Amino acid sequence: MCKKILVVCGNGIASSSIMVSVLEDYLKGQDIQNVDVQKASLMDCSAEKFNSFDLVVSSTKINNPKVTTKIIMGVGLLTGIGEDEVFEQIKNEIEN
Repeated sequence: MCKKILVVCGNGIASSSIMVSVLEDYLKGQDIQNVDVQKASLMDCSAEKFNSFDLVVSSTKINNPKVTTKIIMGVGLLTGIGEDEVFEQIKNEIEN
């Protein structure tokens, strides 16, 4: 079964593109397959869109009680600080 991850940032351009690239490299290096990684702007996402994914990785806090999908703060994918912890959280979520 293919897991769907949505990577979001404020504008859906630079930060999310970097996060997607880092995440895809990690998944490939771990030989984790069947994961569909997409990116979007935080402003373009409704709760329905968030909830249509298995996991959301965001560079900013998402304050919407209607979002039921697990959200992981992915700023470590941009800075490298705490990156391993972010990878571990993502791996745990997609393997469950």
